[in-house]
Amino acid sequence: MRKAVMIKRKKKRGLKNIMNEVIKKYIGKSCKISTGSFGTTIVGKIIDVNENWIEVETKKGNELVNAEFIQNIKINS
Repeated sequence: MRKAVMIKRKKKRGLKNIMNEVIKKYIGKSCKISTGSFGTTIVGKIIDVNENWIEVETKKGNELVNAEFIQNIKINS
């Protein structure tokens, strides 16, 4: 049972790394980040991606978003 849990955790960690690599391509670009059912939408420029957190520069200041809760990212041209 413990072995199954450890395997599941390893798979999850790998998925996070892939997702962070995809998001890192958009550093410096303006975007709209939606967390879906949590009701939060952030509009701003992606500054940094570190582990599970995305730092976004908005009109109000810098905000941190947990990447696990993101449903959608739209890159503005």
